[in-house]
Amino acid sequence: MRKFFIALAITSLVISCAQIERRQQMESTNMDGEMGSSSEPMHYRGKIRDLEKGLVTQQDKSLYSKLLPWFTSDEEKLSFLRNSDYEDKQKWVMKTQILSRPSVMAGKYKRLIENQDIAIGMPNEIVKKSWGDPLNIETSGNALFKNEKWRYMRTVSTPDGFKQEKRVVYFEGGRVVGWETD
Repeated sequence: MRKFFIALAITSLVISCAQIERRQQMESTNMDGEMGSSSEPMHYRGKIRDLEKGLVTQQDKSLYSKLLPWFTSDEEKLSFLRNSDYEDKQKWVMKTQILSRPSVMAGKYKRLIENQDIAIGMPNEIVKKSWGDPLNIETSGNALFKNEKWRYMRTVSTPDGFKQEKRVVYFEGGRVVGWETD
């Protein structure tokens, strides 16, 4: 039975790696479907980083950090960040209705939440709905960018009784990029 759980853990890791690789390939594919020939995503990321440095007030930083998991694209981040003052940023939030996305996303991930499962790209708030609050959150770099590692401990039933299962979820920009289970 132990071999089964080891095989299951390895399979989960392989699937997670494959999903990350697919996502990276999609990000490096341009509109014509050519791999690596588009510099646009990198161009956007440079502009995004420059505009993020312009977030000076705590109010601006807090709002951006709150919205980060809900942006659907780099273009949308740029659209938000190009607003020069807090009032314009708030107008953008109202116009795009970005704060309604958590409830829309919860519907999209309903089956995963019911099965207490997670998926690549899932926002951190939805992970909390599925797995609950983590025991520990570690932040990598600036907390504004929500690059985090969440640790969970869960009791699971096995044929040999109950055991403690450790889980770690990795986030970039407030969205799941991978996880592991011990």
